Amino acid sequence: MKMWRNRALRIACIGVWAGLASASTISLGPTHAAATGPRVVGGGSSWVFIALDQWRADIARQGYNIDYSSIGSSAGRQEYLLNQLDFAASEIPFQPDELPQLTRSYQYIPDVAGGTSLVYNLHHADGSMITDLRLDATTAAGIFTGTITSWQDPAIQALNPGLQIAETTITPVIRSDGSGTSAQFSLYLADQASGPWNAFVNNPNYACPAPCSLWPPFPGSTQQNGSDGVAGFVSKAIGDGSIGYVEAGYAYGRGFPVASMKNAGGSFVQPYSFNVSVALQKATLNGDLTQNLSGVYRDTDPNAYPISSYSYLITQTSGFDPGKGNVLGNWLIYIACGGQQEAAGLGYSPLPKNLVQDVFDAVRRLPGAPTPPPIDAQHCPNPQVTGQGPGGVPAGAPGTHSGGGGTTSSSSGPLASASASASAAAASAAATAGATGSATPGGVSLLSPAQREAAFIAAEEAAKRAQAPPLLPLLAACGLVLAAVFVPAFLGWRRSPRSRGIGS
Repeated sequence: MKMWRNRALRIACIGVWAGLASASTISLGPTHAAATGPRVVGGGSSWVFIALDQWRADIARQGYNIDYSSIGSSAGRQEYLLNQLDFAASEIPFQPDELPQLTRSYQYIPDVAGGTSLVYNLHHADGSMITDLRLDATTAAGIFTGTITSWQDPAIQALNPGLQIAETTITPVIRSDGSGTSAQFSLYLADQASGPWNAFVNNPNYACPAPCSLWPPFPGSTQQNGSDGVAGFVSKAIGDGSIGYVEAGYAYGRGFPVASMKNAGGSFVQPYSFNVSVALQKATLNGDLTQNLSGVYRDTDPNAYPISSYSYLITQTSGFDPGKGNVLGNWLIYIACGGQQEAAGLGYSPLPKNLVQDVFDAVRRLPGAPTPPPIDAQHCPNPQVTGQGPGGVPAGAPGTHSGGGGTTSSSSGPLASASASASAAAASAAATAGATGSATPGGVSLLSPAQREAAFIAAEEAAKRAQAPPLLPLLAACGLVLAAVFVPAFLGWRRSPRSRGIGS
């Protein structure tokens, strides 16, 4: 009898604990689809993190488990060299000193285009935010090499006639980690502002020829880790008077402006999706898909944003786990097609059709990857494939920025009219999708902005609810179980003949 009671008590309490834990689990809401392959781990570029993180979340809804860490391009390439990652992301290829360290196969796969932008925190005399700052390669080089230190510098004033900037001291915010963003920005300055750039890197204290991944700190500068760290510093109150270089989405996501950059044709241009797409028409690709951007820097088109570039994923072509290859291949197909629908809204520009073909060719070289579909509107809803264009002004981009000759480079001329039409089409599509999101022909559901916000909130609440059940309710529940088990047994024992001394 005693053994039975102890066993019943243990079973009952375990059941109560399991019940409480189950209740906590149930309260988490909908779950992802069943896993459809092993976990795939990547890391690297923070420039492309906004897009990769969104695409990773999109495909996770179909059960594909992909992790990506924003550790910087240099760290991503190093982790790939050490076989610590299944894939890496970088804005520049392996450097000459890295190539001898490679012990496994590799290939470069374009994933998205974007504009490296100069995010700033400046104010008018009345305290209102300035949103129409103009810069060119020479002033940008002066700021980020420490030779232009005041917002009242004549070179800046000449580009911004009549603009009264309340702040005086310039605080350049540079990356503290090895960065593809730094490398791309340095390549632009070396090409378009060679005088101040060469004077800087020829100094033994700052020797870092382009592509310069680890920007040398100089007097007056401050360092921050990752694109998010740079944008975060600039957007805070302590960032008044500061300026940093990031992918445009990091500025737009915070509602902060970026400088209109003077291109080779004399127009001041914003890094909107359409303007990036126009500029990259002048990019040339090498046989390994790495990019030569000299034509982009020198493009005279009034809509061309001059600091435009691509980002790469780095994957194997042999010796890779086919199970992981299947997961990674499905994700790459989604990125090249359905994922590009979100590029403009995230502050990037979708890949053109020829690069979609290059991505699909790379997928075919990936062990275990599925066969890519045809590149047409039915199977690949990339806006550049369906004819919708790259999109227009991204959400969160503040202000209206003027172009050359006092016109607005993103809203005038035949190319800009196409941009406006694409933007209107995107807005119409967003309104149609509403709060329900949309689905690609590949079956991957896209989250609407409202759904993404709700998902973040739900995830935070779920994390709070997922804690272990508190001890007090558990003890109370076990007490009730104890009573339920022992009280009837005790009453039954009191009524038994043995308890009243009857019988032998």
